Amino acid sequence: MSKSDFFIVGTAGHIDHGKTALVKALTGKDTDIHKEEKERGISIDVGFAPLLLPDGRRIGIVDVPGHERFIKNMLAGAGGIDLILLVIAANEGVMPQTREHLHILEMLNVQKGIVVLTKIDTVDTEWLQMVTEEVREELKGSILKDAPLIPVSSHTGEGIERLRETIADMARVVVTREVTAPLRLPIDRIFSVPGFGTVVTGTIVAGRVSVGEHVELLPSGEKARVRSIQVHGDNVDSAVAGQRTALNLVGVERAGIHRGEVVVAPSIYKPTELIDARLRLLTDAPRGVTNRMRIRFYMGTSEAMARVIILDRDEIAPGEDALVQIELESPVVCEAKDRFIIRTYSPMMTLGGGMVIDPHPVRLYRRKRTSILEELAEKEKGGPHARIAAILQAEPGLTLQEIAARIKATPEQTQVWLQELAKRAVIEELPGTKGFIEREEKQRLFDEIEEKIRAQYAKSKYNMYVGKAQILSQLRTKIKPKIYDALIALGEKEGRFEIKADRIRLSGYQVPLSLAEKSLIERLRTTFLEHGFQPPSLLTLADQFKGKDQVVQGLLSYMKEREELIEIEEGIFFAKETIERAKEIVKTLADRGELTVAVFRDHVGTSRKFALALLEYFDRMKWTRREGEKRLWIAS
Repeated sequence: MSKSDFFIVGTAGHIDHGKTALVKALTGKDTDIHKEEKERGISIDVGFAPLLLPDGRRIGIVDVPGHERFIKNMLAGAGGIDLILLVIAANEGVMPQTREHLHILEMLNVQKGIVVLTKIDTVDTEWLQMVTEEVREELKGSILKDAPLIPVSSHTGEGIERLRETIADMARVVVTREVTAPLRLPIDRIFSVPGFGTVVTGTIVAGRVSVGEHVELLPSGEKARVRSIQVHGDNVDSAVAGQRTALNLVGVERAGIHRGEVVVAPSIYKPTELIDARLRLLTDAPRGVTNRMRIRFYMGTSEAMARVIILDRDEIAPGEDALVQIELESPVVCEAKDRFIIRTYSPMMTLGGGMVIDPHPVRLYRRKRTSILEELAEKEKGGPHARIAAILQAEPGLTLQEIAARIKATPEQTQVWLQELAKRAVIEELPGTKGFIEREEKQRLFDEIEEKIRAQYAKSKYNMYVGKAQILSQLRTKIKPKIYDALIALGEKEGRFEIKADRIRLSGYQVPLSLAEKSLIERLRTTFLEHGFQPPSLLTLADQFKGKDQVVQGLLSYMKEREELIEIEEGIFFAKETIERAKEIVKTLADRGELTVAVFRDHVGTSRKFALALLEYFDRMKWTRREGEKRLWIAS
């Protein structure tokens, strides 16, 4: 699948450590928009702002509340974060919510981040150095152990530009989200706009959405149409994964939607109340988890009460992990490999988190069964869906029967898995082959084919087209010619390539010609037109264009590819206009029953060599057919 160019930066950290002030210093926007936030001087809900990077890109910043009472709101914003700014006030250092937020981000698999020491204008150099050392010590063993650490003052502006540049540098290594997957946008805000109706906002975590498209809201099942889209306050025709997005929806009422609903592509996803998962508790979790313990479950922007069913033991201790089933009291929308957080029911404290293995298990399992644990472990490695995708990455074009044989499953069951993978846009069928290809492998092959074609362009400057077979022989993955033909036909349909008989070029590619080369082409065209049915030989051209032999050879190939010249036999070229004149003459002579080599030769005033070559070319093009000494016109 192809990746998005967009991503989300998120803040994290203890209350009153300056997260909102930092976002305002970076973006110029105050993310505390609620009256209560203004009155109390603290962030209560998630806030959002656009950030212009030095390279011109606009990305989104999510500002989360730091108070322990609003961890639920923090989690609603954290699910879409790709790059974290861990904010620590220089005058206080690491505090309880600093640690809890960091643990949550680790559980959500946020891999990249920057440590920002704020309020440096309130401390002296010696204190700042001491706090810096303490922070580095505290972060040892965490995901931010090697993260850049940048001291800033949101009040004076010191360090803000350096932070902005570091975010831009980190952006180049952030693994962004899939744009070709089906749409998923967890809703974090809902409001009404007079004259427009219902608006929902959120971060697109997968896929794309366009104006006019129909969408579904899950788990409610509401259907809607996208009337308009905004990204960072600007009206756009479409939005993609990694963008903060506002959708104006037609067909749903604000009262019927709540935070935690997910905007999805219709008829693809379905809510679940039971998931298989790997659960890991924090090393410093306040307590362990016992079998069937009631917990709070957080996925995306949703919260649900749930019970943890431990499959191999009776209790999970802090720092341990286990295979579990999570039985939810209300439905959520998720996919395999999605991350979640669990907290105690009351009082609310973060216990740990994990990864979804199967969002739709068929049943509640019996505990402490070896076969079930082995089956789940296999699923965790990827299960049949991941195995099929991996097989198709290695061997594009395998058929249903071939895949079933590889994974030792029945064709009927394999077909179900293939349909599910196709529905999720993980694989697709290659037209006319009954074979399948994994989407990321398709894109990788397209990129490799393009790379090989460009390499040929570099070697042969005047060629627009390259031999298809030549490119096939150079590919790292060996695929059958039939599969290759289907693949590049798909590439042509998607606008990557153009195919002409046994040759291929990059879509829209034109040979870059200098003014001198363009002038030489005109001289060659004039030469061939003037010579008519007695075209110049390559030797004659070499003599006429002394010192430009190699360029002339290349330009002849270029003119041939553009069909300005027709090579009827190796080394024998005619102007296209001359071939058209010859067709009219040949048809007229054939209609009179007089089309022989000698009559045609005399009629056009050429040698027998060229007359015979032309008529044999017409035979190959199926315009004429030889019968004895004469030829018939057979073209329609």
